[in-house]
Amino acid sequence: MKCIVVPTTAEAMQRLDLDQCLPGDLLEWKLSAQDYAALCDSGVFSALNQALGILIDDYEDAAIQGQAALSLALATVSPIVGEAALGQQWVQLNRTALAYNTGLFFYF
Repeated sequence: MKCIVVPTTAEAMQRLDLDQCLPGDLLEWKLSAQDYAALCDSGVFSALNQALGILIDDYEDAAIQGQAALSLALATVSPIVGEAALGQQWVQLNRTALAYNTGLFFYF
């Protein structure tokens, strides 16, 4: 299953890196095949890859960390996803990562 994860604290982010997360450490968005396809088709991942110089794809894990990168991600994705429910879920996760000063982690 494809998943986008936001650690709730800096300590949770460290535990995620060590695969030692505790209950409550993560907010997880488990993408259905249809949701993942819709996000791919929308161009979200391509836009993020280009704007941030990262590689979100099916073959490697990826992350967006730090206030500057998370802010750029939000500015990049918001116009693409608009007001659709799927897009708003993304925006909410991105804003949460900004508020927690952690990151968005992609496990595809």
